[in-house]
Amino acid sequence: MYEHILHPTDGSTGSAHVTLQAIDLAEQYGATIHAINVVDTDITALFSGRAETETLSDRGQQAVDSVRKMAEAHDVPVETAVLEGDPADRILEYADEIDADIILSGTHGRSGVRRRVLGSVAERLVRHATQPVLTVRLPETDVTVEDSDQARAIAADALADAGYDATITEVQRQLTVWVVQAETDDEHLLVYLDPETQRTSVID
Repeated sequence: MYEHILHPTDGSTGSAHVTLQAIDLAEQYGATIHAINVVDTDITALFSGRAETETLSDRGQQAVDSVRKMAEAHDVPVETAVLEGDPADRILEYADEIDADIILSGTHGRSGVRRRVLGSVAERLVRHATQPVLTVRLPETDVTVEDSDQARAIAADALADAGYDATITEVQRQLTVWVVQAETDDEHLLVYLDPETQRTSVID
């Protein structure tokens, strides 16, 4: 049903949640994610120097690189691009260029200038895209593993996938990572879980 998923991103807070939605869809259908960031030329035109424009391009590259890393952690094919122009227009053009099957975009639910900018782009996509458009409300944080029960369940799956029949004995949040301890009949195991990407590492 879906082969090419277009995922515009600006790298703002909560973007990881939207990316995980795109990854989940890609995993279901064996699709490729096309992550793009559009540097708004209306904004860059206000800048007096080239450095400011390059900074926006750098931020755009960081945004799509984040999507790439998350997709690769889930073994999902991904392509990235940083473009310039009017965000909604360029997204729609790019969707046609890659023959996208769906556009998956984030939109803020809170008030303020940021909401108006993202909301305007999302509204134009919904109104003018020839492809289906799925909008996902961005939360206030990029954390996607929010409690120990969720961390325990993900770690249990990771242990089973690694071939271990293990019992989880402790789950702790340590700064930027969840650390899950587990035991088999003859060894002690650690599972490190990234709270944003949900990527796991099993250490024996």
